[in-house]
Amino acid sequence: MGYRPPAPEAIQWPALPSGAASPATPAVAPRPVMH
Repeated sequence: MGYRPPAPEAIQWPALPSGAASPATPAVAPRPVMH
């Protein structure tokens, strides 16, 4: 019950900064941070 897949949240997180700043910098930053 306490297990939530970070699938929709992981896509929305980088999606917000992606259109706010740049689709290259924020796309590579949240990638290694999540791993």
